[in-house]
Amino acid sequence: MDPTTVTDLLLTSSSWLWANKFAVGGWIIAIVAFVAVPFRRAPSEARSWLLVFFALPWLAVVGYGLIGRPYFSAKRKKHLEALPSLNDRILPLVNGSCKPPELSSDNRSVERMAYGIGGFAATKGNRIEMIGDYDAAYHAIVKDIDAAKVHVHLEFYIFRDDRMGQMIIAALERAVLRGVQCRVLVDALGSYWSLVRLKRRLRHVGVVVHDILPLRRRLRSSRVDLRNHRKIVVVDGMIGYTGSQNVWDVLEQSGRANKDLLLRVEGPVVAQLQAVFAADWYLETLEELSHEQFYPSPATSGDCTAQIVPTGPENPDVGVDLIFARAMHNAEAEVVITTPYFIPNDAVISAIKAAVIGGVRVKLITPRKSDHRLVGLAQRSYYSQLLSLGAEIHLHGPDFLHAKHFRVDNEVSIVGTSNMDVRSFELNAEIDLVTYDAEFAERLQQFETALLGECERLSLDEWSQRPLHLKILENTARLMADLI
Repeated sequence: MDPTTVTDLLLTSSSWLWANKFAVGGWIIAIVAFVAVPFRRAPSEARSWLLVFFALPWLAVVGYGLIGRPYFSAKRKKHLEALPSLNDRILPLVNGSCKPPELSSDNRSVERMAYGIGGFAATKGNRIEMIGDYDAAYHAIVKDIDAAKVHVHLEFYIFRDDRMGQMIIAALERAVLRGVQCRVLVDALGSYWSLVRLKRRLRHVGVVVHDILPLRRRLRSSRVDLRNHRKIVVVDGMIGYTGSQNVWDVLEQSGRANKDLLLRVEGPVVAQLQAVFAADWYLETLEELSHEQFYPSPATSGDCTAQIVPTGPENPDVGVDLIFARAMHNAEAEVVITTPYFIPNDAVISAIKAAVIGGVRVKLITPRKSDHRLVGLAQRSYYSQLLSLGAEIHLHGPDFLHAKHFRVDNEVSIVGTSNMDVRSFELNAEIDLVTYDAEFAERLQQFETALLGECERLSLDEWSQRPLHLKILENTARLMADLI
């Protein structure tokens, strides 16, 4: 071939490549992603990422850099590696107050799984009060803080310096003036809009406060949206709170009231709540709360058998979804799932299917309208499948249903912070209380009945009539379910 012709071809190719550099670069990115993304990742999540890489490669590079890999920074990993040593010193104090319960074989299988995941065994002798009124929950917390003598520990995903937050802050200030040690943890992302003002206010009144996974550090870690979603209050190691309720005036902030469920706990299980707080406190401060004063021997307060189950991204291979699935496989009559976000994985769908086939009545209670557009669309894409299986869907409104609880017959109840979605199963630090108590289950059933009175039951025929464009949007959002 003539050298001139070769030169012309090279120049033409070079010009074409330069003119189409973004398209060529996009294909190179997509090909690299096809090789790299599937490593150590569930097939469904890998498919979602590859779809984004092939459709929007340059945008996918940015997104993958921010949220593609659920790993912590090297510094965070070093702190996590020290946790087992801290737990070795704390667990004897926690377990020393445990009274092993007598459970049926089915409940024992759930308890053992929960113990294997969270590290805390079920203990009897607890008293658990349900608080379903939003304002009443704050007043109960304030009342217990006002009676504190030694220490108060709070940990919340959202803590705002608004009307509700100021009630708690004022109670903490009064406690500090009495000589009570007060420690507060708030998630840096969940409390972002009021974080600076909140920390300044709390420190001004003498409260020791830290933000969890500060954003300045998150930018040096592999994933910026890993977050601590827990809600914990511990007063003097004797009284505890957990559940779905944050510290903020949600009606003022969003214009839509929340339906939440908070648990007030007394008994041996409070020490487990304290141990979870102590671990989270250590990760942010390197201060060890392992002294006996934090884990007093509680008096037997009731007859409820319960255990705390903490889960989080430090151990993404095991989550609360395994407990949900195991409990559903043991169901005989009824399963009720109450959650604001329902984007299940295969294990949960399979458990629902097995329960329905076995003659179990499965009910999903969820908001009629989600507060997150994309998440709501992805959730709705599962409705046809659930209804076809024979499960019931009850849409709650007009208030936003933010409560997160789960009940199997009158055997197993779970109340806490975990949603029924992949984020809670793998990415968020969550905390849930599992009970094996018929009386507690009956009270939870009453709470569910009240919710059902504010719900509209969805039928398969009605759902099948929705417009085609909504079906397309829902199915498109579902492709992103493992990423949102």
